[in-house]
Amino acid sequence: MKNQIFIWFAVIWMLPAQTSDVDKLITNLLGETPLKEDLKELCDGIGGRPTGSIANFKSIKWGLEKFQTAGVKVQKDAFRMPGLWLENESSAKISGAVSFEPKVVALTFSEGTHRSGIKANLLDGGRGLKDDFERLGEKAKGKFVLIETDELVDIDGLFKEYADAVGIEDLAYNAGVKGIVYMSSRPMRLLYRHNASRSFGNTLPMLVMAREDAKRCFRILRNNQSLDLLVKIDVRSGGPFKSFNVIAEIEGSERPDEVVVIGAHLDSWGLGTGANDNGCNVVMMIDIARQMINLDIKPKRTIRFALWNGEEQGLYGSMAYTDKYESQLDKHVMAMSVDIGSGLITGFFTGGRSDVFDVTNKVLEPFDELGPFINIDIPLVGTDNFDFMMHGVGNLIANHNPANYAPNYHAESDTYDKVNLITLKQNSAIVAAVTLGYANNLDIILPRQSKEDIEKLVQSTDLEQQMKSMMSIWPQWVAGKRGR
Repeated sequence: MKNQIFIWFAVIWMLPAQTSDVDKLITNLLGETPLKEDLKELCDGIGGRPTGSIANFKSIKWGLEKFQTAGVKVQKDAFRMPGLWLENESSAKISGAVSFEPKVVALTFSEGTHRSGIKANLLDGGRGLKDDFERLGEKAKGKFVLIETDELVDIDGLFKEYADAVGIEDLAYNAGVKGIVYMSSRPMRLLYRHNASRSFGNTLPMLVMAREDAKRCFRILRNNQSLDLLVKIDVRSGGPFKSFNVIAEIEGSERPDEVVVIGAHLDSWGLGTGANDNGCNVVMMIDIARQMINLDIKPKRTIRFALWNGEEQGLYGSMAYTDKYESQLDKHVMAMSVDIGSGLITGFFTGGRSDVFDVTNKVLEPFDELGPFINIDIPLVGTDNFDFMMHGVGNLIANHNPANYAPNYHAESDTYDKVNLITLKQNSAIVAAVTLGYANNLDIILPRQSKEDIEKLVQSTDLEQQMKSMMSIWPQWVAGKRGR
């Protein structure tokens, strides 16, 4: 910790003389600000914030008040969520060769059960591959299948989990299973929540079981002994409802109709308190806006600070923004999402656009003391840049050192104490520098891509595969419900 503090002050000392707005803003952000207390309020005071929950509505009010107190123009932007899904409680009981109660949690969009639960044989589903379901054959029909997983160690493993689930769940549906139980990919009985791959169209009970409990089940099943599983899943579900993004802005002094958007998602899952995913970057947005007002910084282009909602269920808040403001998107210069925790920012993903890549390199050049930075020119699905990308707007995703992000992702352990407050402040300075770089350099022109350009991007990259693995986005794109 002492070394980190030394680096922090060294960075301040190495900055150029304070003659420009961006230099002043960086210095303020690296100094003492309310960021730490804001994060405590959001995570410890409000807690986990699934969209549609009481805590989520509290966080919307909290975000509005934070911007208002800072003197930033702000509004609630209403949008329609396609449905409600909240877990009240889930439990399970193993019987047969042994009897015990494993620790479980429901996947998002899992089907609920009646009060007495559902009971069926539990079968060894192996890795959930085609060969595994062929091995089970007709025996899988009407049974629960337990799926073995690798232990998660990094973000690559996390994306593999999402991609694998699509195939596993398709095979399970075709086999007529009663439900799916995933071995937790995290050790120490840690649970987390992912989305069922068919989103609101899912009709099966789906659970994550504590890794150690699932291993016990596998050992028994692989010793040719039989197990039954009783599952009780109590969920609150419903049809469409109104939610809100929080949209603040500082109007541009010269070209107010041209917009730079930076955002982080306000919603989270309720197992932990949504600290690295994504409370830390929510308070970053507020802190950058606050310090700009404190310093009376007037950007040449308008800067919008977005606290998105509905991100975890399918990026619905940012999707709604691109639909609502579609007529203004030709004037959106750049949209940035910050959503990979509090590890130090090492550069940006630039969406498979060489023009965005080149501009971002130039914007970052004067701030190498905060780096070094390596930008990566590939498109990514999975956070709130997506609908801007599919509407042809230049977009960025902050890329971070992985730190402890993946093991705590969507998990009970995603809590305030996992956030690196030193690097979070450095990240605030980096994001602010890039944002002002885009807002103040009026020579930056990034034409909005056409529908044909976007289709070429899909065809020439792995975007199709990414969309198919993330929250049923691919069918929405094919049906023309998302994108330009």
